[in-house]
Amino acid sequence: MAQAYAHTDDGTLSEDERFVYTGRAGVGQTVSSCEVAEHPEQDLYTAVETRDTGIDDPEAIQKLLTAYTKAVEGSPACR
Repeated sequence: MAQAYAHTDDGTLSEDERFVYTGRAGVGQTVSSCEVAEHPEQDLYTAVETRDTGIDDPEAIQKLLTAYTKAVEGSPACR
């Protein structure tokens, strides 16, 4: 899935294989119990990206992506 998102080519894959990130962007997959009401058969993904070309901080992107994905999992978007 990450291949469809800008700046995630050659990204680092997390141990649980739910996150791919680089120094500028990342994609995360929510837990399997997270279902979107309109499309319960589809997996829900999150994506983060910085638009600043001077940013290259994989650790910061990983932290942001993980926190954002967990927030989505706890939100009404995930049922």
